Amino acid sequence: MATLVAIKQAINQTLAPIGLKIYGNEVKEGFSRPCFFVNLVPLKSEIFKKDTRENSLMVEMVYFSANKTDLENLQMYDILQGLLTPILVIGSRNLLVQNFRAEVIDETDHIYSVKFNLNFYDEIIDTTPDADPMETLTIQLGG
Repeated sequence: MATLVAIKQAINQTLAPIGLKIYGNEVKEGFSRPCFFVNLVPLKSEIFKKDTRENSLMVEMVYFSANKTDLENLQMYDILQGLLTPILVIGSRNLLVQNFRAEVIDETDHIYSVKFNLNFYDEIIDTTPDADPMETLTIQLGG
């Protein structure tokens, strides 16, 4: 099963060679550039069939460049695309990275948001306890 925590850890490990600080969304101020904020947004989790769940989520990496330039943002997009596509390894699973895209979310500070989607299936494990076996059955027929 690919948990959200395992997915975020895998993304952070994949980003580690870049050498930039990765902050959680609980940090609102006092961070230093250049850095990333990584956010997972679950989009859906539906039962596909009785023993399978279909999951979809969006990964967003907000990049704060050192010098607040478009060139840095474009270079980071290329680096991220090279590290994260076409497959993201999560434990023993390989998930296909889909719809890799970016946008500038703050024109003044040149804050860049790189996003992609992950769609995957997980096994549903039935944890319903087994019923106790019946021991004696008494049937009375007739009137």
